[in-house]
Amino acid sequence: AGTPILQVHAMRDDKTEKPHFYLCPTKTATPPHYSSWFYMNINTGTLFLNKTLEESDFAQLCELDTRLLMFTNKPFCLMRKPVQITLDFVNATLPQCAQTDTKELCFPHRDTSNPHIMENRFPGALRQLQRLTRLNVCPNYTISYSVESDPPGPFAVNDNKELVVNAQLDREESECYRLLLVCNVQSETTIIKVETTLNVFVNDEDDNAPYVNGTDSADVVISYNRTKGGTFGSLYVFDRDLTPILGDNHNKYVGTWLNTDPWIKETFDIKNSFTEKKAKGIRETVHNYRKYSKAARNRTLQLDYLVNDTTYPGLEGTVLLHFNVTILPVQIHFPNVTHIFTVSRRASPYAQVGKICVENCQQFDGFSVIYRLEVTDKNMSADSQACYTAISITQSPNWKWGHLYVNDSEALRKPECQDLQYLVVAQEGNEQLECPLKICQQVLSCAENRQRTDCESTRGLGATTGRCQWRQGTEKGITENYSTCSPDLQTCPDSVCDAVESKDPSICPQDCTKEPVIGGHERGLSGNGIKACYGTCYCFTERCFCEKDDIEQTLCDDMCKTVIATALLLSFIVSILLSSYFIRRYHKNSPKPPIASAEMTFRRPAQAYPISFPANNVRRGSQESIETETFKIPEDPKWEFPRKNLVLGKTLGEGEFGKVVKATAFRLKGKAGYTTVAVKMLKENASHSELRDLLSEFTLLKQVNHPHVIKMYGACSQDGPLYLIVEYAKYGSLRNFLRESRKVGPSYMGRDANRNSSYLENPDDRALTMGDLISFAWQISRGMQYLAEMKLVHRDLAARNVLVAEGRKMKISDFGLSRDVYEEDSYVKRSKGRIPVKWMAIESLFDHIYTTQSDVWSFGVLLWEIVTLGGNPYPGIAPERLFNLLKTGYRMERPENCTEEMYNLMLRCWKQEPDKRQTFADISKELEKMMVKSRDYLDLAASTPADALLYDDALSEEDTPLVDCNNAPLPRTLPSTWIENKLYGRISHAFTRF
Repeated sequence: AGTPILQVHAMRDDKTEKPHFYLCPTKTATPPHYSSWFYMNINTGTLFLNKTLEESDFAQLCELDTRLLMFTNKPFCLMRKPVQITLDFVNATLPQCAQTDTKELCFPHRDTSNPHIMENRFPGALRQLQRLTRLNVCPNYTISYSVESDPPGPFAVNDNKELVVNAQLDREESECYRLLLVCNVQSETTIIKVETTLNVFVNDEDDNAPYVNGTDSADVVISYNRTKGGTFGSLYVFDRDLTPILGDNHNKYVGTWLNTDPWIKETFDIKNSFTEKKAKGIRETVHNYRKYSKAARNRTLQLDYLVNDTTYPGLEGTVLLHFNVTILPVQIHFPNVTHIFTVSRRASPYAQVGKICVENCQQFDGFSVIYRLEVTDKNMSADSQACYTAISITQSPNWKWGHLYVNDSEALRKPECQDLQYLVVAQEGNEQLECPLKICQQVLSCAENRQRTDCESTRGLGATTGRCQWRQGTEKGITENYSTCSPDLQTCPDSVCDAVESKDPSICPQDCTKEPVIGGHERGLSGNGIKACYGTCYCFTERCFCEKDDIEQTLCDDMCKTVIATALLLSFIVSILLSSYFIRRYHKNSPKPPIASAEMTFRRPAQAYPISFPANNVRRGSQESIETETFKIPEDPKWEFPRKNLVLGKTLGEGEFGKVVKATAFRLKGKAGYTTVAVKMLKENASHSELRDLLSEFTLLKQVNHPHVIKMYGACSQDGPLYLIVEYAKYGSLRNFLRESRKVGPSYMGRDANRNSSYLENPDDRALTMGDLISFAWQISRGMQYLAEMKLVHRDLAARNVLVAEGRKMKISDFGLSRDVYEEDSYVKRSKGRIPVKWMAIESLFDHIYTTQSDVWSFGVLLWEIVTLGGNPYPGIAPERLFNLLKTGYRMERPENCTEEMYNLMLRCWKQEPDKRQTFADISKELEKMMVKSRDYLDLAASTPADALLYDDALSEEDTPLVDCNNAPLPRTLPSTWIENKLYGRISHAFTRF
């Protein structure tokens, strides 16, 4: 009883205000039994226990809920929004000081909420930093606090150890303050620093008047475009305050017409839309006022529009906008006086003759043009007038063009109807009228013909020459160039159902059909017609068909046969010339004796190593093919290994273009017998660029020599595909090794496990301890420190790219070729491949910058993987969301069973500024200190087996000397700490030669 639990704070709206705090039971009629357990200090807002909790109290809680909710609901509280308090009860004994984590003394447990402060509020206390329930656990400790702000802000810590704000906050200066809270715990002998982060968000209130940036007037000229609802002018109003998307203040901007003319209000409309933009990182609102019009007469006028910010408390909350509108008259006339069209007398009904348009009709928008045909001579005879029924005109769907078509084919064939002169009248229409049309004449559709011979002998609807026309397709899958019968190949099929074709779906169902289509096909963009088809397309009234014609047809005419014969003759001549050239070259080079050279020409045999390409050939062109290219791979006698002495085994892992297989090497580096190795190679679908990547890795591995970087023993580069022979890691990737260790048991969490017998028999099979995990991280950091000193950037450091060799030795590998993509959401696809988003540093994600410090970020994620035994980073977060989360300062939380010391190391690896992250040298030192504290590691170091190939550059001095005096590589730094001596003491004799 009397133990403080938490403290509630309130921000003042006025200097004269003084907050009072009350605790009342819930809104239920009967107060719960636990309502009497607590009381709150009316002046400080501190919540206290009113009684000492007993075992029986927890038994009552189990019947209800261990999460207790309390609200304020006294009569004077009903006018205010209450604050919800949630308490978690743990049925356990309060730990002693020695067993209490330092962070538990510094900060409240699970208090991860980020406070929001309304701008312009008066200064005051914001949050209690102490964990009040632990005040008496370590009475001899002295705890002090300090705060750092980014950007700098008016924050401090008062004598009551409360976080306070010393001045009013302005959201227009900064929306979020990122605070680093530092807690110093001083005992009699030591001082421990604990850090945590806190984001303070500043909420917006309407304290800025709207304004225009530049001009409050817009000149609008309306000419051809008179579409109803069209936009004719825009003016922008700016407000440094935010406009909420939802809520009462969403429509806080109100506009008022100042013009009294009712025609203006009926014709024009102004609509407001707003967006947010960032100025110097601070959000503000931009209101776009657009003037709309549905129709207009020819005149000039000025529109005045008053914008009022209804929530702004001052007198300057209005802005006056002016639209100066000029409506120009539009005259319609034809550009040419006379149009001449020619049509065949054998043309069928609905055959298209041509189309006409008034001048500038393409610019028309908002009004229509109606076309009609008239007879030039009104006094002609009835027989002559009958001729003029042959041609008719119809409107295009957009009411801009007039389409001429055959209306009466019988009248067209009369001898007296040879030269017809029409008068085309164009008239602007205020309304778009529809006229129903009923066709009674039944005419065969060209699309019904499935065979070429039937098509070309048929008179079809809409045929311009009187006969249907056949289009021969490619007959290769679903293609736009399919075989079909058409009335006019110029207009059908062309994926457009024009005005004439739409009059009768039988004219060109290939463009206009809405009926079902049987067979492989692809619909047009509007859902009508057939854009692509398999085989031959033919249609009936109820449906269309796309299927291959099994009847043999003449696919090649005389011209086609002539072209084929000419091509065969030319191919034969070119073959003779090429054969002569290669035979002459062979005889020219054959007498020369073989010359030992460091560079040899390698051409991959086409049959022995076939290369397959995608059907669409999108990924790479023919120049990328390894099969058709000749490569010169330099032979390095020091690293070349006889291909015949290598026996390939099972596949260990593979990526998109490369793979790693287990193999056995005979007399590797002069060593007698067989040695188990791993071989990296390309897959059959690899290209020239992938081969260059493998050659680049070959060159890189020649230069590196470190016990924690994968070691290369040799390569097979001649007379076949390129193989890289590297050391074999018995336990595979670190990620899989950690996940498999979960099955052994959770003993890694403890520090006093009894494992002497199992450890001595087979140390690799024992359960992992925390000391083992620290050792893994330390080994990897040493390898990365070596790569950093070599000026090498890994770019993809992760647990999947670290191998575990015998003796639990960590080996950094996979410099980009044989990446085993084990998790779909770990990578985001790009045009040039897949990138590991969840392991990449911020500067790599946003600016494509890769440095050693970006590898440090990836190492922090790798530490998280190690501690969680192969867990997936950022669980439940899609890579696309991770971009913005990292920018806002989000970092992964401390995993369960992860020490505070280890988690702080992760956070230092994830600093936003690369230069503020630790170097691998510093990381190695910190991990070394952690290992010294771990008794588990002492047992591991005492019996770690030595690796015979650890530093040995060559197993035989006769084959390859260790040191080349003319070009001697720099030796690796000798072990300098007792931990390295424990690990590598048995092989230190390898350095006596230097």
